[in-house]
Amino acid sequence: MNTTNPKASIWPHVAWTYLLFWYLTSTTQLLLSTFGITSFEGLKDTTLTAVFWLIPILLLPKHTKKVSAILGVAIWLFALPAFGYFLIYKQELSQSLIFIIFESNKAESSEYLLNYFTFPILFKFIIFSIIPIFIWKRIPNHLAISNKKGYVFALIILMLFIAHPIKKAVMVGKASVAYKNLNKHLVSAPPWQLILGYSNYQRELKEVESFLMKFNQTPPLDNFSELKKPSPTTVVIVIGESSTRLHFGLYGYHRDTNPKLSAIKDELSVFKHVYASRPNTIESLEQVLSFADQTNPDLYKTKPTLIAMMKQAGYKTFWISNQQTLTARNTILTTFAKQTDKQIWLNNARAQNSYSFDEKVLEPFSETLKDNAEKKLIIVHLIGTHMSYKYRYPKSFDYFKDSKNLYAGLSEDKIQKINEYDNAVRYNDSIVYDLIQRLKSTNQHSMLTYFSDHGDDVYDSNNHEFQGRNEYSPTLPMYAVPFITWSSKDWFTNDLLKNSATLDRQYSNADFIYTWSQLMGITYKGFDQAKSIVSNKFKDYPIIVGNPYDAKSLKKLEIN
Repeated sequence: MNTTNPKASIWPHVAWTYLLFWYLTSTTQLLLSTFGITSFEGLKDTTLTAVFWLIPILLLPKHTKKVSAILGVAIWLFALPAFGYFLIYKQELSQSLIFIIFESNKAESSEYLLNYFTFPILFKFIIFSIIPIFIWKRIPNHLAISNKKGYVFALIILMLFIAHPIKKAVMVGKASVAYKNLNKHLVSAPPWQLILGYSNYQRELKEVESFLMKFNQTPPLDNFSELKKPSPTTVVIVIGESSTRLHFGLYGYHRDTNPKLSAIKDELSVFKHVYASRPNTIESLEQVLSFADQTNPDLYKTKPTLIAMMKQAGYKTFWISNQQTLTARNTILTTFAKQTDKQIWLNNARAQNSYSFDEKVLEPFSETLKDNAEKKLIIVHLIGTHMSYKYRYPKSFDYFKDSKNLYAGLSEDKIQKINEYDNAVRYNDSIVYDLIQRLKSTNQHSMLTYFSDHGDDVYDSNNHEFQGRNEYSPTLPMYAVPFITWSSKDWFTNDLLKNSATLDRQYSNADFIYTWSQLMGITYKGFDQAKSIVSNKFKDYPIIVGNPYDAKSLKKLEIN
């Protein structure tokens, strides 16, 4: 079909041309969504952005076959890495992965390539590459369309393509919003996937390095001392995600969401009334992992972080993360992680709505426990029960399936959402339990503390009508978080952890660094025992929530 009847409709030819570009840009996203690895968001984006490649065809209709071949080959080359990565890892190529690749050494990268570049993979590459050739053969040498009409249609496509980003920019009043919106939708499709991914990586990395330089220039804590401990000593902080204790069986929830932690309840210190100060990961952890709080939210920029404090005490520090790494939102958190001596990144998903089960952290955690440093701090950052909840647990944990013991009158959609959340909590229970058991098996002088960065309201309040988080309309489930500590029998501050009166105290986790300091036997100028939940000098105070940069939003959390 290399000749064209001028009287025939051009649209079948346009359709074949579009199909070529759609195939090259969308096949990997189609596979990812079909296998349930990601949501259909990426496929939707690539399906829409494939239309963009019709613009050169419409501008040069007399060279349709030649232009489509040149563009097709270019897009094919950029599509191969993402397709190959799917074949090998059943995951999406993303900005986070680019970060991980550049954080790895060349030997590791070469080892992966040699290990996985097999004949079956090569065969699938060949099939992937042959199909577009057959599609291309159906494309005519030229489109029977006048230059004027071609320009008009090309302009229409361009305007439709940029209309939404421009509208968003106008609404917000910032031109950069248009770029961010385009970036968001283009980054799932080759060639933009690699081009924008690398560009975003470079931009975010510069921000991280800028923050890291400032962090490293922060002077150490004055009058610093630490009580002597047995050797080796290993301490672990496990940071959960979006988990409200109101859905924890360990805290009295009416469903058995914590079968494993409940089985070792006598070994745990379960703090009953701990609250996050803010309902979003970054803002919450800026306070939890530093001296910042609701009154002084910027102290993380000028005073040492918890990681810097532990390094000052001589601990070798590790960060194991199943969260996304180098994204615009996660820049500051990645900076916190980069302060540690070693980071292990396990989640390279582009979007949160994709599978990356927390069991990924278990083996790296076990390997890190084997490190022969006399004093180690290991921070494990879980994806926990982050929305969308159905992506947070494997099928074997699809335990809650009906409305038993739920609120009366809930719609099917709400029942399903609650069941998915409770299944995610039950899976999270198994992960935290497994981390404790692995630490326990080392027989070291050790302690593990688990808490969530914030909670989620899963139709628990507001007449069971609300799900999610809203800092300007705070509810208890958004802030009520689990706070659990396990320690070896010889842990030197066990007397503080086993005090039942201590476990009943009301506490904002924004002051975590003071509690952690006391549990570690660390003191310094500015250490405030009144802000340590395990101190006999602790002073009760109201839980203040809201945006500290917007004084009008600050309010006392209604706990009862």
